[in-house]
Amino acid sequence: MEPLYGEDLAYIQAAAFGGLARGAAPEIIRLLRSAAAPIRSVVDLGCGAGVLAAALVEAGFQVAAVDDSTDLLETTAKAAPRARLVKASIYDVEIPECQAIVAIGEPLTYHDDSEEADARLERFFRRAAAVLPAGGMLIFDIIETGEPSLTGRFWTSGADWAVLADTTEDQTSRTLVRTIETFRAVGGLYRRGREVHRIRLFETSRLTSQLVSLGFLVKTAQAYGAERLPPRRRAFLCSRL
Repeated sequence: MEPLYGEDLAYIQAAAFGGLARGAAPEIIRLLRSAAAPIRSVVDLGCGAGVLAAALVEAGFQVAAVDDSTDLLETTAKAAPRARLVKASIYDVEIPECQAIVAIGEPLTYHDDSEEADARLERFFRRAAAVLPAGGMLIFDIIETGEPSLTGRFWTSGADWAVLADTTEDQTSRTLVRTIETFRAVGGLYRRGREVHRIRLFETSRLTSQLVSLGFLVKTAQAYGAERLPPRRRAFLCSRL
């Protein structure tokens, strides 16, 4: 898969798009603290700019923060200096010993067109089941199939940046393609960049069945506590039996 979140998009992500992780953090911490078994170590997959990793560290957890973007990991290092940083793909990393795995903000949905997304995700579930002890937790969110359509355009800006995202959805292939144009002030001029993110849509019932077959108790929700998810996003709150 082509590298995602280069320098400028990583900067914009850290500057303006940490709201979901920030809002979800209190509920995720509550779930981890109330788990059936003591949770000390957490693996934060697709850690992004480190917002959740920082909150987990502050709450007293040992955190391994995993991301494939060097630029996002540099931001995480500043946000959560006590977290252990791991540069790797979610699907290739050897998941370290832990009692919980979190993947917030849809990182498990990123797949190239050529990739067997369903098989990759099922293999990830198997790896998570093998690592987590009884009472451990797997918490993640995905984009579901269904309605309303997510095709559309979105733009926003800050003091020294702007971003435009053009999203196209194909229900037949269960894919979203986001073409993201970035503009960032550098040296008195605006630097323009472009990234294309390919995302796979999943069926909640199918993922639930896979997780149950691997020994997870599965609950799903459209929010992390008070933090509502955007349309067609689904949170999975899974406990290892």
